[in-house]
Amino acid sequence: MITHLRGKLIEKNQSYLIIDCHGIGYYIHISSYTYSSFLNEREGKKIHIYTYLFIKENQHVLYGFFDKKERKIFSYLISVNGIGPNSAIILLSSLTPYEIEKSISIEDIETFNRVKGIGIKTAKRIIIELKDKITKVILPPKKKTENNNVKKENLFPDRIKKEALSALNVLGFSTKESKKVLDEILEQHPEFSTVENLIKESLKKL
Repeated sequence: MITHLRGKLIEKNQSYLIIDCHGIGYYIHISSYTYSSFLNEREGKKIHIYTYLFIKENQHVLYGFFDKKERKIFSYLISVNGIGPNSAIILLSSLTPYEIEKSISIEDIETFNRVKGIGIKTAKRIIIELKDKITKVILPPKKKTENNNVKKENLFPDRIKKEALSALNVLGFSTKESKKVLDEILEQHPEFSTVENLIKESLKKL
């Protein structure tokens, strides 16, 4: 099992990172939560990322996470019957690990049901199967300062829309449908300044 990687950032996208470790390039699938956390990391800079190697039959896929909390929630989610790694990534792109943990703890079915592809039955299954695994004390995420370079993004609306559209396409949504939803959201919420927020809101409507 590959548990973490430390290497040079070669390429960055809303849905994946490519990291060079001693001449070997690793293609790593990520959520928008992790993408936003690495948003200000420039290509060529050394980064550290926690990983999970998903193996099924002849398929080997590497998933990456900004912190251990997100990786733990991912491993919990894919242990639920009917939740595969792609669904887990969509959940982690729609909700933060802390929001998922809290929703399970308080049995908040509605929050999960708002995520694309997660019906009421699946939401109930997530809560039933994972409630005992979630710690009773919900620790809030540490506040980020400007020096942390996290969750801050100064992009023009057109660029935000373009990056969000690319991420939604990777998640399987059509360009036409995604564009329509993105336009509606940006018209209603011109204050949105991060790709992560735009993707989260889009996934609620798609």
